[in-house]
Amino acid sequence: MAFILRFFDQFLPESMRSTPHDLMRGYILLGFIFNNILISLLTAIGLLVILDLEHNTPIALALDSACLIAYLAALILLKRTENYALCANFILLILTAVIFYGVAITGGYKESPILQLALQIPVMAFLLLGLRDGIFWLGATLLLCLLSYYGAVYHVGYVQLLQNEGVTQAMYILLQFVLVIIVGAVLIVYEILNGLLEKELQAERSKLEHWASHDDLTGVANRFEFFRRLKAHIKEAGEREQNIGIVYVDLDDFKPVNDTHGHRMGDETLRIIAERLQQVLRLSDTTARLGGDEFGLILPGVRVPTDIEQIMPKLLACIRQPVQVEDTEVTVRGSCGVAVYPIHSKDYNELCSMADTAMYQAKLHRDAYLVYSPDMESRPD
Repeated sequence: MAFILRFFDQFLPESMRSTPHDLMRGYILLGFIFNNILISLLTAIGLLVILDLEHNTPIALALDSACLIAYLAALILLKRTENYALCANFILLILTAVIFYGVAITGGYKESPILQLALQIPVMAFLLLGLRDGIFWLGATLLLCLLSYYGAVYHVGYVQLLQNEGVTQAMYILLQFVLVIIVGAVLIVYEILNGLLEKELQAERSKLEHWASHDDLTGVANRFEFFRRLKAHIKEAGEREQNIGIVYVDLDDFKPVNDTHGHRMGDETLRIIAERLQQVLRLSDTTARLGGDEFGLILPGVRVPTDIEQIMPKLLACIRQPVQVEDTEVTVRGSCGVAVYPIHSKDYNELCSMADTAMYQAKLHRDAYLVYSPDMESRPD
């Protein structure tokens, strides 16, 4: 399918690539054109090899050739004018003219084997042009069918060039297959393209959601996503009667890295520290960048104090490992504050404030962590 789309791209103007909707309509139009080009070529072979229309064969070939030329002209029209609606209406106009002219010379409404092909006109109109234009072409097709019917009733407006009843019957059966192939092929193309574009749209939505909820620099969750996840974890923990560890991490000695080595080195340091934090933590844990050189961690289901005493030294150790970027090596350390739901509070705002308070107390010791305690509120910073 990818090969077919790349082939279609050669005929699709740039203006139709701006939105997924326009792109899908363009692909459907090209799928319809190339499908009908193939049908026209096969029909020509059938007229020359299978069906014996005797002296009427040139007329049938002329009608088939008119369709083929119209489809080729539509490709040029689409590429040069970049006007999708003009191209689609042009194809439908030529198709309608050829079909009803063919009906008029092959026995009219009651006898013509070609009339059944008129079904593809409104089907294609709805697929290519949407509801409003689809209704117009449906009305036009019904009107022409009605005129053809009254022409048959009053014996005007048609002739019968097919004198052989066997040939007429063969054409009727053949064109049934042609109609099913045309409509079926276009609907298959529509469903395939619709599925592909739905996947692309879903991928785009996922990217947008990721960008909205993750930090551009480090790729971890951003501040907004941190609080969203924390509220969700608190709700779940309340139902399961579990603890949640909330950890605020501030990097000591980070400002000199920026001042001495530049912001590029600082950015690389933040990226590497974020990766290390994720590697130390479990998949169920959350690492978020809250801003600047400050990170927030959510540790659902932790045991107090056992898990805290095991996890926090590992976090501090991974932070203090030297950061190597090209020929430059720097070392930063972390100060961590810990608050635990529901031991310290059940409110996420209070928990974050408590973790922040504990972190600032830990900064007095450097390269350390502290679990929140109420007496920290009265200590000087």
